[in-house]
Amino acid sequence: ARDDLDAAGQTQLAAMAAHCPSGALTLTLEGADVEPTLPAQIFLVPDGPLLVTGGATIDRSDGVVLESRNRVTLCRCGASENKPLCDGSHAKVEFSHSP
Repeated sequence: ARDDLDAAGQTQLAAMAAHCPSGALTLTLEGADVEPTLPAQIFLVPDGPLLVTGGATIDRSDGVVLESRNRVTLCRCGASENKPLCDGSHAKVEFSHSP
């Protein structure tokens, strides 16, 4: 949490980080990331990415292993400039596929 925010602002930032589907937003307190405990699961987001929870190991096609995160969204539309991660391009290309 930031020191220049009031308690309500800090609470709002913590909630945003806790509900960020990609895990790109994180909350760090006293040097440690604070994240909800999530089971190892894969979800298809309608018209969007794959949501992977539970700290799965993800290898890129070039063999680089990504940092293990509790939540990550993977590109399903093929348009991401940050593959295998989703960068939101599915909205721009109007990707449509529901589970």
